[in-house]
Amino acid sequence: MTIPSVPSLLLAASLIATPASGDKVGPEACKACHPAAYEVWHAGPHARAQDSLPAQNRKDPRCLSCHAPDLDAGLAGVSCEACHGAGRLYSAPYVMRDAELARLVGLTDPGEGTCIACHGESAPSLVRFEYLKKLPVIDHWTRERQAVGVPEAGPGKGK
Repeated sequence: MTIPSVPSLLLAASLIATPASGDKVGPEACKACHPAAYEVWHAGPHARAQDSLPAQNRKDPRCLSCHAPDLDAGLAGVSCEACHGAGRLYSAPYVMRDAELARLVGLTDPGEGTCIACHGESAPSLVRFEYLKKLPVIDHWTRERQAVGVPEAGPGKGK
């Protein structure tokens, strides 16, 4: 019996953890386990990002790459998976209970770099994006953690 080499195992893990657009489960699937986070997202600007575009820009790929990055998967706006990664491999409850496993198979902990990808210097905005000042606009983790009795954490909180 041959034992796989470490590089072979790493390659296999990276292939597993590289989900495709068909691996999206959609915000409703996330809502099943994260109802408080879903409600904050649903009421926030990311859920309606595509609708915030002027009518003439709603089909422009340059705009949609940020305002509806998962449109090819049938998801309008900026869904949970646009920031947290495609969920097919990590959305099962037994995977989500194991943070290390969830990350290994694709769950992403977004940070400033994730936001800057769309809210950077090349974004057509009149106001400079300031990560720490904008976090409260999308804070879906505080309410979610309070709902399940977990101490406050999240981006900028030093998990």
